[in-house]
Amino acid sequence: MQKAIAFGVASLVLLTPLFASAANCGTNVGGLENPIGYCTLYDFLNALLKVVIAIAFPVIVLFIVFIGFKYIGAQGKPDELSKVHKLFFWALVGSLIVLGAQALSLAIQATVTNLQQGI
Repeated sequence: MQKAIAFGVASLVLLTPLFASAANCGTNVGGLENPIGYCTLYDFLNALLKVVIAIAFPVIVLFIVFIGFKYIGAQGKPDELSKVHKLFFWALVGSLIVLGAQALSLAIQATVTNLQQGI
């Protein structure tokens, strides 16, 4: 199992520059065209992240509304309330992960841009 993970990470590290450099993005080189329409890996991942957030945000809102109904349905029972509190905690953790991914992406992009300008 560890060998498969190591192989996957190594191949990702070795192949990333091939995808990220995307030379001659707008032109047809050797009969090959870019099928996804994004010139850089960053642009593709940013678009993918926007789609994930667009799908996840309404799901998060619906889940929090569902937790509200569960809270009302608990009617003060301590064991039911503890379950609802755990659901609410994990809903907040999940929403912070999903919605915080955009902020993390912007922070990484700014760091890389600053490093490239300093070189």
